[in-house]
Amino acid sequence: MNFTFLNGAFLFAALAALLPLLIHLISRRRVATVDFSSLRFLKELERKRIRRVRLRQILLLIVRSLIILAAALALARPTLKGPLAGGAGAHARTSVAIVIDDSASMTRAADGGDLFADARAAASEIAGLLDDGDQAFLVAAGDPTRAVLGEGTFSPDVLLEAVNAMGTRDAATDYSGAVDLALGLLDRSRNLNCELYVLGDLQRTGWARRVGVRSPETMEAAESEVPGSDDGPRAYLLSFDGPTANLGLSSAVIERKYGGTAGLYSVSARVSNYGRRSGEILVKLFIDGEQAGQAGIDVERGGSAVARFAVTVDESEWHEGWVELPPDALDVDNRFYFVIPAARLTEVLVVRPDLAQGLDDADYIERALDPTTESNRFSVSVIALNAVSRQDDDRFPVVILADVGRLDDGAERWLRRHVDDGGGVFIVFGNRTDIRFWNKGALSELTGIEIRVPMERPEGVRLAPALQGHPLLEGLVFGERLIDDIAVRRAFDVSATEVEEILELPGIGSALVLNRAVAGGGTSGSGVHPALPRGEVATLMTGIDSSWSDLPRSGFIVPLMHRLVERLSRTSSRPGSVTVGEDLIAGLGGSSVGRVEVDLPSGRTLTTELRTTGAPSTVVERAPEPGIYRFHADGRTVALGAVNVDPLESDLAPAERSEVVEFLSPLPSTFIEPGARLGEEVLRARYGRELWRAFLYVALALLAVEMFLARPRFG
Repeated sequence: MNFTFLNGAFLFAALAALLPLLIHLISRRRVATVDFSSLRFLKELERKRIRRVRLRQILLLIVRSLIILAAALALARPTLKGPLAGGAGAHARTSVAIVIDDSASMTRAADGGDLFADARAAASEIAGLLDDGDQAFLVAAGDPTRAVLGEGTFSPDVLLEAVNAMGTRDAATDYSGAVDLALGLLDRSRNLNCELYVLGDLQRTGWARRVGVRSPETMEAAESEVPGSDDGPRAYLLSFDGPTANLGLSSAVIERKYGGTAGLYSVSARVSNYGRRSGEILVKLFIDGEQAGQAGIDVERGGSAVARFAVTVDESEWHEGWVELPPDALDVDNRFYFVIPAARLTEVLVVRPDLAQGLDDADYIERALDPTTESNRFSVSVIALNAVSRQDDDRFPVVILADVGRLDDGAERWLRRHVDDGGGVFIVFGNRTDIRFWNKGALSELTGIEIRVPMERPEGVRLAPALQGHPLLEGLVFGERLIDDIAVRRAFDVSATEVEEILELPGIGSALVLNRAVAGGGTSGSGVHPALPRGEVATLMTGIDSSWSDLPRSGFIVPLMHRLVERLSRTSSRPGSVTVGEDLIAGLGGSSVGRVEVDLPSGRTLTTELRTTGAPSTVVERAPEPGIYRFHADGRTVALGAVNVDPLESDLAPAERSEVVEFLSPLPSTFIEPGARLGEEVLRARYGRELWRAFLYVALALLAVEMFLARPRFG
């Protein structure tokens, strides 16, 4: 047991106890002594009275100094630390931070309600353990985490109101982030006892990392700033158990099927089994609210399987859809939403080295995309390299560099902005390629490749598909060969990592690749993408020139160019989605719109802000619920967006207690067993007694003594 002060800064006020003494010394006057003969006989009579007056003055001086000293000590909050410092039920003031899991997994059924109702009841019980002067914080553990009572409250009633006002969110769990936030709030507390309560299902996927304030340096800093127990806050964990056997939809891939029926798409939905049993699962597909198919798949325990569908839609309109599973432990993850966008005229910018006469790569590309200049799918503009930096940033979804040897600084900056804003780039390497330029600087990151050496094969090497079943080659592959025999006589040997390979030259290497690393920042096809979309970059290692290959004379180049440009413009393949809590951005293409409103799945309507930097877009910040978001302006639909529950939330398995202790280490952790009396567990661990009231009472008593000694005396 030891003695400490919780507000040590007020100890400086104790120096004020010297003020009465200083005032006494300053106010003393030296009086000249004058002998008066007729009063000399009174000296002996007054001497005893003067001694009494001086004694009273000294007592007043001491009492007044003690009053100031006692008041200063009361403000400094003196405290006895140690389990034996107080009697039964006595303890110093306490600060508590309650972390409640309000994620989707807490909607699981429990006796008489759901897990979240049980967690709120436990939080109410914790509020009943608080006395006047105790401080409480409240944190929600759904991602993104948030402080419900970030400033804290000293009223148990306010805490109860905040707890009762909370509800669940269709979000993933982030215990690590919530505990970090709660400990940060407790760091500001000046109370001796600090307690952290974690109330939830303790889902393993919610513990992504150890909490961030566990380093010795941080603990030492916290102890120096906030006097308290030597081991910092104490953690109490209340786990609420529910069913864990669950199926979840982790993804849905939408791909356009080329070479056949117009508007034909394939839908591939991945189902994960987090239960203990294997079995056949019925998966249903819905398009625009109507069932469009169903498939039975076998999903092994702890594994996953893919359900595949085909659907035909009108490409002139936007379409919404979802894949659905039967009811199970967690219903909110039994649907995965997606959108199929409307086809629209795509403006393509083709950049050639100069405007010299004669057929070159740019001419072949222009003729393949828009041979009559009346295409309803593509509008092609051809410019010289020196005009690139003067183009509008948001006009062209796709830029094609047709045998451009190198870029000047202005063109390079423009191209980087184009990709950062979600635009697609197709680079054709040919006669003018400057190998040194493309292998250095920022553009090597965009292409995802490194050019090693040029290759020449006078006899030619047959161009071949790199991956069977690639959607860009749908209907263009016969067995293991392309439908046209295309001989490549000259090409660049390259090193390509983290790319999606489409075509290859057997025995040599890649011929056409997509930069998967750049594309990972966004999603293709839907026009709706996460916060900062990044465009895709395709690279062709052989020139579109008869001296390089047979591509210009083949029928293969037309469908390949069409599909590649559609892919790069994000108008056809693999529409994506964001998860609840992420920003949902809708690309508006070339549309000129005023105010954009969005209809949420719940029926609410929000007005969104237009973004004018880069490609025109609008955003829904931190999408609050799963489902289809419909963006409309001027009475027409301009985009659809899909929001889904984070697939991590589908795995309902709780973390082992040893794992939780490790995540919180070295924070002392106590698990409250189901049915245990929470008050006994907690109050037994609280310790210390604050003595400020005692010092305040002493100051008041001394004030009464001072008033008695200083009262006027007569006679």
